Amino acid sequence: MSTAERSFEKNFTSDLLIQALACSPAPTALYSGEDIIIRFANQGMLELWGKDASVIGKPLMEALPELEGQPFLGLLQQVWHSGKTYSVSGAPAKLIRNGKETLDYFDYEYRALLDESQKTWCILNTALNVTSRREFFQQIREKEEREQALNEEMAATLEELTFTNEELSHSIQQLAQSKEYVRAIIEQAPVGIAMLKGPDLLIEIANPAILKTWGRTESEVIDKPHELIRPELRGQPVNGWIRDVYETGIPKINNEFVVKLHHHGGLREAIVNSIYQPIFSGNGEISGVLIILEEITQQVLERRKNENDQQMLALAIDAGELATFYYQPGTNLFSGNLLLKNWFGLSSSENLDLSIALEVIVPEDRERVASAIAHTLSTNSDGHYFIEYKIRNKTDHKIRLLQARGRVFYDTKGNPLSLNGTLRDITEQKKEEERKDDFMGMVSHELKTPITSLKAYLQVLQRMAVKEENLMQQNTLEKSLKQVDNMAAMINGFLNVSRLDSGQMHIEKKPFDFQLFFSEIEDEVLSVIHTHKFIFNTSGPLLVSADREKISHVIHNLIGNAVKYSPIGTAVTAEYSVTDDHHLKISVTDQGQGIAEEDRERIFERYYRAKDIQSTSIAGFGIGLYLCKEIIELHHGRIEVQSSPDQGSVFSFVLSLDGETFNL
Repeated sequence: MSTAERSFEKNFTSDLLIQALACSPAPTALYSGEDIIIRFANQGMLELWGKDASVIGKPLMEALPELEGQPFLGLLQQVWHSGKTYSVSGAPAKLIRNGKETLDYFDYEYRALLDESQKTWCILNTALNVTSRREFFQQIREKEEREQALNEEMAATLEELTFTNEELSHSIQQLAQSKEYVRAIIEQAPVGIAMLKGPDLLIEIANPAILKTWGRTESEVIDKPHELIRPELRGQPVNGWIRDVYETGIPKINNEFVVKLHHHGGLREAIVNSIYQPIFSGNGEISGVLIILEEITQQVLERRKNENDQQMLALAIDAGELATFYYQPGTNLFSGNLLLKNWFGLSSSENLDLSIALEVIVPEDRERVASAIAHTLSTNSDGHYFIEYKIRNKTDHKIRLLQARGRVFYDTKGNPLSLNGTLRDITEQKKEEERKDDFMGMVSHELKTPITSLKAYLQVLQRMAVKEENLMQQNTLEKSLKQVDNMAAMINGFLNVSRLDSGQMHIEKKPFDFQLFFSEIEDEVLSVIHTHKFIFNTSGPLLVSADREKISHVIHNLIGNAVKYSPIGTAVTAEYSVTDDHHLKISVTDQGQGIAEEDRERIFERYYRAKDIQSTSIAGFGIGLYLCKEIIELHHGRIEVQSSPDQGSVFSFVLSLDGETFNL
């Protein structure tokens, strides 16, 4: 053995074989064990299956459940036990690609690889999608059958009519029509087809699809040598492949082959699937080459873009320390990424159903989460899921507070297929908010007394300025009192949040005339705010049972926000009306900067301020709308916002007129 041969044998390892298989353009996979475990699958096989690399290491039927009821598992197990290779051509297979079941036909082989004791240690699976080829040859076979029938009919006719020239002419005409019919099939084929004949490989047929891919016209190529008429292929392997097929009779198949093609006088790069098939004459000699060509440039680029988007999404999820979850109601399967399993104390290989995940949720939150999932999947839901709950890790018993967001995906009939979403650990955030609340509550209590005293002193000075008719002092003191009132309102807001958290905020409902109440608010607003135009629309006398003071706080807050976030001189409209289902609806509409969609979902959260608002100089702590929401919900009502950037906003809340509870 030479030195080169010994070096080759030394370095020719199983890893190199796996690398070679991974680089193969033909779909290839390796299986082992009676359960047919997927040990290797190259990119071609993963794309054929419509799966990604996560299926490697799984049993075949677990990775591709759509194969249930099809013969592949039985055949593989038979090969595993017998050690005999099984191969088949043009066999059907149903697979799931992009969530859709497809039926294709394949040439595939299950080859048993035997160890020294002649026992199977591995099965090599190679496959080739021959759906297009099968359809084409089916058409060719049908054509040949028709031609055969026609030939038989012609022979009978010739025999019956004593081979007259008239009948012979008629038969020749029919044969010509049959050839034209075959040509019509090729012309209308959805893939590119060309037929090359003779040793010069003259282009006999080229359908519109292949001419478009080649960047040529029919008059340029018909009856001309393929190699001569397509000089752009020089330096590329295509002509060599075609010549090899003609000389050897062995077909050549390429998947996702990159080729440079003629385009408007220059070259363009394209990605194609191609088949070069020898054509045999009646005496078994090779008479030409059949080319079947499908350009897949756009599909491959879109697939690569999708793969890149998936990678970017995965990076964003990792950077945001988000756990992801997936729940399939049809099978009760619940799965998630590694971070979710770490939080829940589950092994990375553990298969879950929803009940196992619910067991990790603390008992006081468990039923609430199950109900929220059921509601989100129900027919009367908008398909959006949002909830906060605590879990206790099964391994280290650590408690986490999680915030879950998700949405439902539906099939074409509107039935829920899955609930997908993310989980965020907000344990530290909530602790920080509690510390902030405690601080705000303490500071608010401490500031309330000096603010009250300061206001009293300013009122005394104001009365003295009125007696002395000192207009400058009156104006200054009026502005000072206004700022003190603003400070007092802010402190009261913090106190109300503190009372709300401690359960000390109570709603005292009493009947009152809403029209009179609304007029009082109008007088207060018009006497204090002179920077905007106000429109107050009423709907006549209306008796309402609610906490008058707290509803007044809500309306004043909504009007104040409308003033803060809309240009000076624009209109602010406040109105109320009775809905068709006998509820009171109060709305405040502005002509301001509007609210982006991502902010609308969180605008009522405590301490939350919209991103575009945060960039301005408008003061605020993000508790006003949160307090409004809590007050309305304590009334068993609901509050909402409709808005879009630069289109203004409409804040509205709805209260019951007869005391029933809203389905929030």
